[in-house]
Amino acid sequence: MQLFSLYETEGKCIKMITKDNKSIKSSYTYEEIQDQVKTLRAAYEDIIKKDMNMDFLEKSWDEIIFFGCGTDYNLCQSAAFFSKSLMNNKSFSVIPSSELLLNDQTYINKDKKYLVIGFSRSGETTESIDVLKRFKSRANISTFVFTARQDCTILNFSDGNFICREALEKSVAMTKAYTGFLFAYCLIFAKFLNCRDIISEFNELVGFLHSSISQLFSDIESYININDFKKFFALGSGFNYGIAVEADLKMKEMAQVNSFSYHLYEFAHGPKTMLDNESLCLLLTMDRKSLGIKDILKEIVGYGSIVLTVCLEDLTIIKNDSVSNILGCECFKIDFVKSFLNIPVFQILAYLKAIKKGLNPDKPRNLNYTTKLKI
Repeated sequence: MQLFSLYETEGKCIKMITKDNKSIKSSYTYEEIQDQVKTLRAAYEDIIKKDMNMDFLEKSWDEIIFFGCGTDYNLCQSAAFFSKSLMNNKSFSVIPSSELLLNDQTYINKDKKYLVIGFSRSGETTESIDVLKRFKSRANISTFVFTARQDCTILNFSDGNFICREALEKSVAMTKAYTGFLFAYCLIFAKFLNCRDIISEFNELVGFLHSSISQLFSDIESYININDFKKFFALGSGFNYGIAVEADLKMKEMAQVNSFSYHLYEFAHGPKTMLDNESLCLLLTMDRKSLGIKDILKEIVGYGSIVLTVCLEDLTIIKNDSVSNILGCECFKIDFVKSFLNIPVFQILAYLKAIKKGLNPDKPRNLNYTTKLKI
């Protein structure tokens, strides 16, 4: 049954309309998913066109440690993989803020130099602030943070920062801030290494999403109305593993669906036992090293599950009505850039699943905009 059929704009909020034309809720999340194109464009202008200072990366360091909480931690995993792929002679670690606080003596060697990079949408997450407080007086540690707010506490304790314009959100679940932070970091690192091909394709990505995101909502709405599921699996490897973990989290947060994330090939080593005819598997964009996709798809649908792939245009590898593809992206040659197309797909999927279940994606159950814990 189709829960809603159109969107009406009222000021800055989008109202979803049911068949009987009764507004069921105003959604900031819808607006913020749509607006992430503005977030990417603003980041590109600030980093490339305004010639952002790269001094924080040019300092001598032995290891970069990425830290954050929740969604911010998930994006750290992709940021670290991106960095390691472009600079494999350096060490990169990903540590949740709380773990870095509890076990800093294990992770930090006094004889090494560190660049510690954190992410915090609100800039008020206590664990992340406490990490910076603890490291502020250490001569062998430099710190840098990404946030969406200019007037936040975390800026008082970091050596440098990048404020992601247009990334500030009203919704509890992070969407455009996640995309903006990851995009901004990757763009900064690519600029630092003078990777002109990556920078060029990131610019093309902004234009592609601008022309595609509204159609994505329509296509995924149609998919959701036809395909029901009670379990969700996000599968990705390399740079996409962190994105898979975030897809898993968004489905939990917004739609309260039992969801899981795995490295693509690790899924076969046990987790596939949970597959059944109430499962949806989202296969994120494949890189050029991905092998055996045909066998993976056949096995998944063999257990009765449905599969949604992103940018796997050649579905002739398996002829089955249970497998669908969304988005074509032949214009992107660089896997890292293409991977960003996964993000609006899983965000919209979780958002529309929440609406179909009658939930409010703006205010997920039991969650607050900023989590404050004392460790």
